[in-house]
Amino acid sequence: MRVTGSALLAMFAANLVIAALAPATLGQEPSSAAGRSGQSEASLAPGSAILAELNSSVDSKKVKAGDPIVAHTVETLKSTDDRTIVPKGTKIEGHITQATARGKGGEESALGIQFDKAVLKEGGEISLNVVIQALAAPMTFAAPSDLGTTPRTGTTQTSPMSGTRSAPPPSAQSPQVGSAPDSESTSSPQLDAKSRGVIGMRGITLNAESANNRPASVVVSNGKSVHLDGGTRMLLVVQSQGSEPAAK
Repeated sequence: MRVTGSALLAMFAANLVIAALAPATLGQEPSSAAGRSGQSEASLAPGSAILAELNSSVDSKKVKAGDPIVAHTVETLKSTDDRTIVPKGTKIEGHITQATARGKGGEESALGIQFDKAVLKEGGEISLNVVIQALAAPMTFAAPSDLGTTPRTGTTQTSPMSGTRSAPPPSAQSPQVGSAPDSESTSSPQLDAKSRGVIGMRGITLNAESANNRPASVVVSNGKSVHLDGGTRMLLVVQSQGSEPAAK
């Protein structure tokens, strides 16, 4: 079959177009992959404070080392130039490092917690190197936001400020201490970056230690076990890489 000069010219032009487009198309993949990789390897500056709540209750009698623990952020973490770094409602995943119940003749029970990463809703994750700097009881049903755990012994008097805020979900209630609306509540300040230790939780102390060469936190109780209700509030503070957590 004879090929005319115009046909050869058309084929040559088509080849040039294909050669020009191919590198541009292939070049998009590394850029996209690098973006995803950069997002998953992000980290927070030491000293950054994250306010969070436990998604569900955890008991040192019922869990073991390695079991997952999940929380979520209750405030947005922003940069100094007002950019959102960790949005409100971001899932925080971690695991139990130790879990012991008080045995016969024992003096205390313990629950070790280490948070590993924040899972962003739009995709990607941020590695966490944090300790629990402060721990507070869940907000009770009838109490305003600055009230902590209801004592076991109380009166039938209801807080005069009840109803000023909407009720939190049932998971944030404390089944061990009775119904909040019919009990007197112990005042507990709102957590902020300066909060330290345990607030509004009797017989509980908070320590910091290292687990697998990373900072972790240990909640200690003088009761038979360490029981944290869903909705337990936490102030997580980012530690510098390789630093030993300071005991509280």
